[in-house]
Amino acid sequence: MKSAHSSKTILLRLALVFVLILTAGCGSNTETGNETSKTVLKVSLLPFIEPESLEMLVSEFNSSQDSIEVDLTMLGWSDGREQIKTAVTSGTGPDVFYLGALDEAYIEADALASAEELGFEEDSINAFNPLIESYKDNNQILAFPLGYEMNMLFYRKDILAEQGFDNPPATWEELYTTAKAISDSTLADGESDIMGLQINGMDEHLNALNLSWGSMLAAAGGQYIKDGESSLNSPEGQEALSFMKRFYDEKISIPGLSAVNGFSNGEIAMFYFTQPTADQQNWYDDADMKDKWGMAPMPKGPESAAGYFAAHTVAVNSRSENVEAAGEFVRWLASPERTSIFMESAHYISPFDLENVDPAIQTKIDEITSKDPEVWEALNQQMENNIDAGASDLLIQSRNGYTERWSAQPSHLVPAITGEISIEDALENIDTQVDQAINY
Repeated sequence: MKSAHSSKTILLRLALVFVLILTAGCGSNTETGNETSKTVLKVSLLPFIEPESLEMLVSEFNSSQDSIEVDLTMLGWSDGREQIKTAVTSGTGPDVFYLGALDEAYIEADALASAEELGFEEDSINAFNPLIESYKDNNQILAFPLGYEMNMLFYRKDILAEQGFDNPPATWEELYTTAKAISDSTLADGESDIMGLQINGMDEHLNALNLSWGSMLAAAGGQYIKDGESSLNSPEGQEALSFMKRFYDEKISIPGLSAVNGFSNGEIAMFYFTQPTADQQNWYDDADMKDKWGMAPMPKGPESAAGYFAAHTVAVNSRSENVEAAGEFVRWLASPERTSIFMESAHYISPFDLENVDPAIQTKIDEITSKDPEVWEALNQQMENNIDAGASDLLIQSRNGYTERWSAQPSHLVPAITGEISIEDALENIDTQVDQAINY
């Protein structure tokens, strides 16, 4: 018969094993070393800069931390955003994640932690420039910009100069007359050797039409939503789409030829798209493109010189068990100290008021902008144009029915521009699809 002492010893050992099992079972978000344990943050990002650069940033952050470890997952553009959205809005997903547009689905699901919850101090919030309003709801910042993309006018300096144009067009009318002059000058057998303008999206990259159209709608003073309903089929929307159609009606432009490839080959004189295009195409370093191209603010329309813009942001899952640690990482990443990395990687516009940053940071920024002064001058001017025109209001409107609108616009706008359906029918069709999504 076993002694009472032996029985107690066995019970104590079993209890100890049970405790160890429980401890191991709770270790999904910690890593245990010899002396310390770290909170592991699950972070999912998309490659808006080179993945290696994002990995280096994460490595830098991790090496500076005693209690936090970022576990980075890189997702692809094709389905990464939808993967994140589906997971986060259903109550799961990573602690920190990439966010482009502040989709209404995130807000309705109460899925995003606010700046206040993440420990941002007032000085840090005030460091952002006015476009931060685009990423607020109920006066709370819910997504934190790392860099802005803006639609810009790309133009071939050499082609414009051959036609006597010393400067890029600054208004819609100048855009039309410049493009027409170029197309007409090379017209032969009903076709132009050089197209004056191609709307990016009238080729194989149809999704680009969403950005092209968004810029024209903004400059015309249009709205996405009015009185709770989609409002593209309005006088402003019709004016914007009529302007785009005019180029194809008059054979100044023809659909099909890639805007980006045609620009590189000298077959297209002008197109508009976001500024990282030049980095992606290596035009800054391409000897064949040297001194041949430029970037200008979007031409002024009937109401303003505003254009499409959006930020690459990070957000924190409000259901994360590691909100405090996530706030530490996001405050570190979305800070003036890191902004030069994103500016340098793809000419992203800083989300901060750069006139009030630390002198050491300003010196680094000056080094970057001095390499391409004309480009940065144009980018900063477009940013000011968007701020002055209140373009943030339009971006906020676009949250409602964002996914449905993004899908519907190319399929209806292209046939309207090419004359297959009427402008009114195209815009009404989009409104109907968006209204079905936001009202049911």
